[in-house]
Amino acid sequence: MSEWRISEAQLHLVNTALAEHDDTIVPNLLTRTAQESKLFPMLPYFMMSFMQAYYMYPGILRKASEHISPEDIGHRMRNSSGQLGTLAANMSGQLLYLQGRVELIKLGVLRPEDNLEDLWYVIDWHERLMSTYRRNEGHIWTNAAGDMSQVLDERVLQVLEADAFEIDDELRSAVARFSAVTSQYSFLVYCESRVGMDANGPYNLGDQRMLHVRNFTTLGESGLPWMDGVAADIPFQNLSLALITDDVRIEVTDFGSAYTVPEVYQEHIIGVGLYTSDIFTDRFVPVGMGSKQELIATLNQIADVVKAAIAPLHRRFAQMNFDEMTEAGILAYVYAMSDVSFMSGTWDQEEWESIDDRVRRVWPIFNEEFGTSSFMSDYVTFDGLYGAAGEYLIHPYSYRSWKAGTDRPLPKPGRVAQFVPAYVLNDHEYSRRASDGATSSRSDIARKSSTYQYLDGRYTQDELNAKARAYTSPLLVAPWRNLDDATVKFGYEDPDVDALYRYTQEQSRLLKDRGSALVRADIDRIRTEAGESTWAEAAAKRRAAH
Repeated sequence: MSEWRISEAQLHLVNTALAEHDDTIVPNLLTRTAQESKLFPMLPYFMMSFMQAYYMYPGILRKASEHISPEDIGHRMRNSSGQLGTLAANMSGQLLYLQGRVELIKLGVLRPEDNLEDLWYVIDWHERLMSTYRRNEGHIWTNAAGDMSQVLDERVLQVLEADAFEIDDELRSAVARFSAVTSQYSFLVYCESRVGMDANGPYNLGDQRMLHVRNFTTLGESGLPWMDGVAADIPFQNLSLALITDDVRIEVTDFGSAYTVPEVYQEHIIGVGLYTSDIFTDRFVPVGMGSKQELIATLNQIADVVKAAIAPLHRRFAQMNFDEMTEAGILAYVYAMSDVSFMSGTWDQEEWESIDDRVRRVWPIFNEEFGTSSFMSDYVTFDGLYGAAGEYLIHPYSYRSWKAGTDRPLPKPGRVAQFVPAYVLNDHEYSRRASDGATSSRSDIARKSSTYQYLDGRYTQDELNAKARAYTSPLLVAPWRNLDDATVKFGYEDPDVDALYRYTQEQSRLLKDRGSALVRADIDRIRTEAGESTWAEAAAKRRAAH
């Protein structure tokens, strides 16, 4: 039994994090997404996935942290693209777990002070992860950064900017087809949710030009059991599109979604690059980037293979009953944090495809109607004993929609956040952990039987864990680990900085061995010498044609 006790400083940090979660999840759920599906019982699995995360995640994080720190994971997230990104890291770090806590409190299963050691552990882990991942911009949430997720290092962005191919009609068509097919497939893989799609950016390329990156993750055979066989022919687990646009406003939310103005922006794309990466790569690996024609052919070939997997995946889901589809949806949502177990070499397939029996207790009541009612209670009406707040409180998001002079009353007092009451500091009478030992769980869907797909091969669970435990990268140790953009600003001539840039440039088609002294004028010159347009020239051609 843990003897952990919360300090006053920790208590205030916990309640601050709960308020930030409230301020983030409410606007994102009300304005940035829709919880509906014609195939899956969306709201039942959506709401119960929160509770599954509540019971599951603390143990997963503690086990992983015996082998890898949240800082290590944050560095690896920034250097390559996998399941963990802006969306999944927020979901796994706080959003799902904290919302599960809210659901259980509102159901009367928990008090706000229950399982307090778990609460502190998850919040602290997430803050450490995200402050490392987003160290170049200094925010935990994109909501606090004006809906921007500028996570990539300059050394990576220079390669993406330099190596992108100027778009023409044939490449534009290939990009549009690849994006549409892969988005449809990813949406279905994750039970008609966007857990497998992520974005970061925007990044400034001068004038009205920007670059942003769209990631498609978990495309191949993975820890999601319904992918066995269906995804066997898909050649990449993760793919990233680097898109350069002209005269487009881009926002990236904490749900990892890129929103653009204009919404249909394909005619504003002037440059494209394609990359892959996974937990065993420490850099973005070019895909089809030898020439523009190779990139066009690669995008179309991948789209063909992905499209061929959609119908078999539909048939697999169509064979499931209501409860099995609910279970699949829950497992798909909590899978957001799967890379933590994969990276740490602690992956246990059975653990990731089983529903905790404590979640199954509420299964009978979480039909579509109750799920919808619970959702509205949490994020819109703030009703009930725990949704209500003191008479003097005005929710910051609700207040934005109120206008003086309209005869409308102020928003009803209420909030999502369930603060830990400070009286716990008096006697420390609270439970520490939700699961301090073995728990009971089970699965009613077909178990996984195939291997796990990565860029350098396919692995059994034991092989995968052994490889993960042995993984090393010079980017994860000093001095390179500690060479951030703030260091480069004043130390770009340092030999260690130059060596780091050359390592990043090893597979670049235009910047190989160029080093750390590059600025945008150098990239323009290099592109011109290679017979390619600068991005200012490409933007001018686009505008002349429109």
